[in-house]
Amino acid sequence: MLAVLEAGARNKWSILKEVSNAISAGIHISHGRSSIYGSDVHDWAKYVEGAHSLPDLRLPIDSFEHFCLLLKKDPTTINTAMDRKTSEELTLAPFEDGKKLTIRVFNDINIIFGPKGTGKSCILQAIAKHYTKNGVDAKVFESASGRLHDIFDAKGKSLSINLNNYSINYCQDEILVVRSAVEEDVTSVIKFKTFFESTVSNKNAKLIRIKDIDTQEEGAAERNFSKYHDTAAKVVGFSAMMEEDSLVKKELSTEEFGELQRILGLLLDRLVGNEWSGFVDWKELSMLNSAVKIFRAEVERKTGSPAKPITTGFRDYAMNRIRIAASIRSIGKSLKSVIASEEEIVGDLGSGKGQLKFVTQFLFQDGNVTDGELSSLTSVKKGIQKNCVKALREIGKHVFHDDLFHYVSEFNAIEGVDEIKTVHELLLFKRYFTLDCLPYTPSSGEASMVMLQKELGTDKDVYILDEPEKSLGNEYINDVIVPLIKDRAKAGRRVFISTHDANIAVRTLPYCSIYRTYGPEGYSTFVGNPFTNNLVNVENREELDWKVISMRTLEGGKDAFGERGKIYGHA
Repeated sequence: MLAVLEAGARNKWSILKEVSNAISAGIHISHGRSSIYGSDVHDWAKYVEGAHSLPDLRLPIDSFEHFCLLLKKDPTTINTAMDRKTSEELTLAPFEDGKKLTIRVFNDINIIFGPKGTGKSCILQAIAKHYTKNGVDAKVFESASGRLHDIFDAKGKSLSINLNNYSINYCQDEILVVRSAVEEDVTSVIKFKTFFESTVSNKNAKLIRIKDIDTQEEGAAERNFSKYHDTAAKVVGFSAMMEEDSLVKKELSTEEFGELQRILGLLLDRLVGNEWSGFVDWKELSMLNSAVKIFRAEVERKTGSPAKPITTGFRDYAMNRIRIAASIRSIGKSLKSVIASEEEIVGDLGSGKGQLKFVTQFLFQDGNVTDGELSSLTSVKKGIQKNCVKALREIGKHVFHDDLFHYVSEFNAIEGVDEIKTVHELLLFKRYFTLDCLPYTPSSGEASMVMLQKELGTDKDVYILDEPEKSLGNEYINDVIVPLIKDRAKAGRRVFISTHDANIAVRTLPYCSIYRTYGPEGYSTFVGNPFTNNLVNVENREELDWKVISMRTLEGGKDAFGERGKIYGHA
């Protein structure tokens, strides 16, 4: 049938052979026949009316006649179509000799190919440098098969966490209370007995009545002041936020906003007034107690007569124990807190395996954690963490026992315990990869897969990839990477790729192909594209056949390509 059509056709170039796979298409093309495969056109008689719903061609085509001209590789048609794509000229100095290289690149796919050792990576580095100088984020991506754990910081070298985001108390004050705890003595009965049995003979001492006043409890007054002080500070903060937040002013009318300011101002005036009164009351008691203590001490020193004991000391004794118990309880509450694991999707492993995830797990050392895979988040060693928590637990058990301060001493005697200032220093972590919720160690190929996928999945203006096919299978490149590259190109991004892979260099149909080679005259750079099927030397305008060069460089030559086609054809 094909031969009959060709015999009767006036323009043989307009006859296309639609085949079932790329290999057959390549064989037909190598024999001079135009061939396509994978067409979305099911009925060519309805091509015109259905063309709007079909995928775009790599070159923008407006009509079937335009399409036929493209098949004929009409230079004017091709150049006109390519000029519709945004492009720019880059002047680079990629090599040590400082020689300038000017190339036209597109907001699309730009491929650099050629034998190894011809400076393709140098060109990529120069492109990255050019865009970086112009304020565009551009870095060369290299195969990361051996650096996946470093890239994701699996060892947690830069890992940090803010416990406030999880409503967990750092317990800095509580740990200080335990560390600095000492016994509060109860006043001996003998001191009271001695005081009442003694007689003050000094006339001046008898006149000083302040020494006989009982000291007052300051805690309630201090707490009252603190409550007003903290609330006033919150109102001030809210007022400042309200003044700066444009959404507040947007939602409220001028009158409503003014009324809210008035009410907050009124509230703040009352809070500050009570705060000041509370401060005066507190300091009044504090100064009175200080004066009583000083006068009693001076009278006792001058007269030699014992002063009346200020207090029985039991309240201070009991409050000291209660304060230690409350601190231990707060520390324990923080250590029992559960921090949800953080998950980050790394990428799809393809072949139906599923998504690889990177998990970060945090855990407080509670004295019972023995998992060897967990690491300390800070420089505090795990042994010190464990001993510290065990010692705190013993203090909690004996907080109302006579031997409490024996355990406090044991806590302070732990080597390195001074490094633990907050519960943050008691944090452990583990970072690992998972597949289907189970720990998984990706192979080097899988590591390359997901890192390249992650790079192409990141929204950037410029993508620069150096041999992304390393450690990757052809199926994955064909099914996952090539579509991702095409998607970036459709979005108008600039994609630069140095490659030895035909799937990437040929199947993407790049707007710009840069061919680097080495010959008797040294290194040469050719620029072209598959649409015009030529590569032009940037220095002397020498032309090469894009198809022949691509087949030789990427496929091993026409004979090797055809031989593989025959083998596949007979398989």
